Amino acid sequence: MTFENTVLICGYGISGKAAARLAACQGKQLIVVDENKTPEMRTALSELKLETGAEAMAYFGWTPELPLPKCGTAVLSPGIRHTSLLYKAACDALLPDGRLLNEMEFALASLKCPFAAITGTNGKTTTTELTTALLKAHSLRAESTGNIGNALSDCALEALRGNLSFLVIETSSFQLEPIGTFPSCPAAVLNVASDHIDRHGSLDAYAQVKFKILSRTLPPEQRVLNANLLPYLERFLPGCGATTFSAVSEKADFTLSGQTIFFHGKPVFDLSRTPLKGAHNAENIMAALALLRAVKGEAALFSEKTGEALEAFHGSPHRMEVFARRNGVIYVNDSKATNPHAVNAAVRTFADGRNLLVILGGLDKAMDFSELEPSLPHIKQAFLIGQCRETIHKAISGSVKCKLCSSFESAVRDACSAAESGDCVMLSPATASMDMFKNYAERGDTFKRLVTQWTEVMGKQ
Repeated sequence: MTFENTVLICGYGISGKAAARLAACQGKQLIVVDENKTPEMRTALSELKLETGAEAMAYFGWTPELPLPKCGTAVLSPGIRHTSLLYKAACDALLPDGRLLNEMEFALASLKCPFAAITGTNGKTTTTELTTALLKAHSLRAESTGNIGNALSDCALEALRGNLSFLVIETSSFQLEPIGTFPSCPAAVLNVASDHIDRHGSLDAYAQVKFKILSRTLPPEQRVLNANLLPYLERFLPGCGATTFSAVSEKADFTLSGQTIFFHGKPVFDLSRTPLKGAHNAENIMAALALLRAVKGEAALFSEKTGEALEAFHGSPHRMEVFARRNGVIYVNDSKATNPHAVNAAVRTFADGRNLLVILGGLDKAMDFSELEPSLPHIKQAFLIGQCRETIHKAISGSVKCKLCSSFESAVRDACSAAESGDCVMLSPATASMDMFKNYAERGDTFKRLVTQWTEVMGKQ
């Protein structure tokens, strides 16, 4: 085994398997390590050998007393924390001039097609998918990847095979944090609000991680930014310009007047044509349009293909998803709202003439729940769940009727029971899901299932 040509894959989940496929197709020797041990992992290794011919050395059920072989590159899956023993073992296994990369870095180094990157506290998935839809409408074989869709390593492999011509990469702060220099590409920072402070330490440190995708070498038309983030741009990239968007400022490049999006005073798109509602979605559309301009030129903004693609786009599951209407009550799955900023956007969208019954709470990420203040006048009652329910109660109970719930199921039952015609029952937790669920999608699916069950029971009473 040639250690310099050996890639150590740490974590054999979705990202790890994709990185292994990419490394194998590049002729690398493989070592795969995971602290878990399942039959599915062995099956995946067999499939890897059939697909690529690669024989991987596997350490499934790894424990710290087992040293790992030397390697030239170690690739970390997203779940491997820098404080973990597996991370330390990977560092120890590296040759003196070896590279320690996360899966995104490893894939980016192999990309043979152009790409754009998108980050922000909220709206990343919607904007990524919108941008992909717009580029497809303009004849690019584009795909969404990164923090959504197929793993970036799989997309890099498909690009090497000639099956993709452009990637739109959603990037999270966790993925960006270990990357020293992000490759230069058209990129957008949508917004920055309090989130993951338990990980990053402060809002400024979190913002600085987000701004990694805005390369100093980019021309201003390829550096896309919410206008309210210009102070951060001046701090982190002094002297660099950007294409700005805003639903409230008239000084941005992309602006909103009434229901119409304008670019430098020229009308681009009438929002009455899209099912996406709210000022936050107007800004998501503006950011996608700005990236379309960066990739395809200004003329693409005014093409019929652009308007048709925006009109056909229906948004992502678990983000302000109206999934049921019963006896004058609407039910909204907003499980993807994992911070107060996202909750405020949802409340602004659905509070028009309706009282809101909102389920809040989940994993404690050291959030400042006083940031929910703009939403409180519109909330009829809050049903508090999860690890941080007491913290939320302390922050908002002086302004809103609150109920501390012992389980997710009881919160859904109580919210449905309290709802009257004209109300809106909304799961918009303001927190992550991992204290009670595998991820936000499982939380949202569970909410929809429980609402369906409970409203059927109420209908029979």
